[in-house]
Amino acid sequence: MLQVLCRCFSPFQLMQDVNQGTFEQSCAAHRHNRRMRAALWACMLRWAASCAVALMLTAYFDSLGAGGSGPLSIFVLLAAACATFIACGVCVLLVSAYVYVHLAHEER
Repeated sequence: MLQVLCRCFSPFQLMQDVNQGTFEQSCAAHRHNRRMRAALWACMLRWAASCAVALMLTAYFDSLGAGGSGPLSIFVLLAAACATFIACGVCVLLVSAYVYVHLAHEER
């Protein structure tokens, strides 16, 4: 199950290393990566949807934990965990978008 999630949220396993082999092998790997860039777009949509769900959960848990003056509430910790996921998700989205644009516009 974990491997399926990794493949669903990380298409970089489908990409080939362009720094290995001869010049012809490097060019072939780059062409392969250009053909596989559609997987990046699908992955970015999954990450955007996950971040949207995490944003709603953050707001929900924050409203449940608001108003407490006692010790740290579990809802505040859950809201912080969701917010951390959003921050990481935005980073993944930015890197994926950069790679997508790079593959779409660079010729080799």
